[in-house]
Amino acid sequence: MSYTIYLRNVDGSEFSIDATNCDGSDQTIVDMRACLVPNKVLNKAPYNLLWGNSVYAKFTVTNFYGTSPVSPVGNGAILVNGPSAPLNVKEDR
Repeated sequence: MSYTIYLRNVDGSEFSIDATNCDGSDQTIVDMRACLVPNKVLNKAPYNLLWGNSVYAKFTVTNFYGTSPVSPVGNGAILVNGPSAPLNVKEDR
């Protein structure tokens, strides 16, 4: 059995697959029935989500008999994180 997970972009016009972080053929993801997509991935194209945006997803399941119809779109998360630590800071002495 495997899953194909589709995540919606910020304007809702399309869904994309993150096969790196949400590889629905990975047995660990199948067993957990969950995947973790880092904020830094969701902040960039094709998703372009910002803090406070909801993360919408839909999926299909494939098994011996074929592939299921696409699930209804669900919202199980809101993108929340704080600012990143400053980089390349030089101490003034």
